[in-house]
Amino acid sequence: MEKMDSMRDKTETQDETDALSAHREQMLLPLSIVGVCCFLPFFIYHLATKNYLMSVPILALTLLFFFNGYAIYRQRKIPIRYEILLIPAAVTIVLSIINQGVFGTYWCYPLLLFFYFVLSRRMANLCGVLLLVFITIIVLQYIGRDVTIRFAVSLGALIVMANIIVGTIDDLHRQLLEQTIRDPLTGAFNRRYMESRLSDAVAQKHRQTTIASVLLFDIDFFKRINDEAGHAAGDEVLKGLVKLINGRVRQADKLFRIGGEEFLMFLPDTNEDNAATLAEHLRVLIAETPLLANRPVTVSIGVGELQAGESFEDWIKCADDALYQAKESGRNRVVRRKLNEATENSVTS
Repeated sequence: MEKMDSMRDKTETQDETDALSAHREQMLLPLSIVGVCCFLPFFIYHLATKNYLMSVPILALTLLFFFNGYAIYRQRKIPIRYEILLIPAAVTIVLSIINQGVFGTYWCYPLLLFFYFVLSRRMANLCGVLLLVFITIIVLQYIGRDVTIRFAVSLGALIVMANIIVGTIDDLHRQLLEQTIRDPLTGAFNRRYMESRLSDAVAQKHRQTTIASVLLFDIDFFKRINDEAGHAAGDEVLKGLVKLINGRVRQADKLFRIGGEEFLMFLPDTNEDNAATLAEHLRVLIAETPLLANRPVTVSIGVGELQAGESFEDWIKCADDALYQAKESGRNRVVRRKLNEATENSVTS
């Protein structure tokens, strides 16, 4: 759940978030093993042939993969950032081009793909462009114009194709994530995701003096709406309610559908006084908006601020108790957790 929450938060703000990020740690260990197995024989060969100039950057690559792979295996933070790989890799490729001609350029292609597996998309693009420009200059100087053009076009095309593939994966990932955390009918977030967000808020409250509140909504006499107007009309009321509320709150405020006609609004950095003010504003707005033809739709709202040392379950229960009091005292009103009294005495419809 925490991993899902982290992924979703990045999806909202980020261009740094890519679909591979959540699975990158799983890929790094096998890729590190492949790196060691690939470069170690070359290091031994060049060392045996006394080509020490070539063996040094290859040894650096081998050690980078070895130490990072070992750290990943031991579930520790990697000691060497993979962006550093560009330096010994570029040196190795340049020496290969000088000694072996065009065959040395072949190493650019797996290196570029490796960047897109282990780095963020932005950093992979940066490393890819630097590699393209630097090696193109070397190829032009040591091999010739015809090979340079072919190399630059082919490696540039690989960068473009890698971006298309990664972009497609990112889009599919975001769509899947949205389906996982949202209610398919209303578009509000679902109960499973609500538990994750509110649990995080409780954990933050325990670590530092943050504040947060919730509004617990219940549509008054929703069963009567379904019975008299039909379930299709009831569905339209639910969708209209979500659209109306989301249009009047902050981006940080999250609306969750937790039952048939029951919703919860999570309000970070909001005390109970401000939460109650917002709740009253939404109550009046909903009552005055024609969500259903020829019939007003009203809501009862319970308000609760998270208290120090309180569990997730206790927090929700207190807001639910306030909601119950709102319904018992006549519906179409707001009841605060602390005051346990209605802030609106309007007559129910």
